[in-house]
Amino acid sequence: MTTDFIGFHDRVVPRGSLGRFALAGAFNSSIFYAAWTISMFLLPKTDVRILWGIFWGLTGVLAHFVHRMYTFDGHKSLAWTFPAAIPVYIGSLVGSSMTIGWLSEKYPNQIEWMGVPNMLCWGVLIWLVMRVFVFQYSGSIPHASQGDQMG
Repeated sequence: MTTDFIGFHDRVVPRGSLGRFALAGAFNSSIFYAAWTISMFLLPKTDVRILWGIFWGLTGVLAHFVHRMYTFDGHKSLAWTFPAAIPVYIGSLVGSSMTIGWLSEKYPNQIEWMGVPNMLCWGVLIWLVMRVFVFQYSGSIPHASQGDQMG
């Protein structure tokens, strides 16, 4: 039963796909979003960009390991992927903090809702950069989970 599900899952959302990234991203983003919205409630005088940046950075470390194990694969060593990912995380932290700041000024009463499209837009950019440059994922390099699909 479990093997059937894993095979089905791998066919529907193959490694490296935007769909698989989205599933892992939903997990990572829910942790981020909960921490960010709770912090805005607990620290109402703190700039929304500061809170966003803090939790974006913290959950970025978690996200790296989730995407390494689930979304992509381990054919590139951690010694390569983690340092290669740092500029991506820093760039997305700065960029997403700037856009959430702009959104908070433009839509101050809907800032919690504006965080969702901000996460989604930056998530697609991160997926592309992580897939191509950090994990250098290629569907032609077989992964251990694809053993039953080869041949």
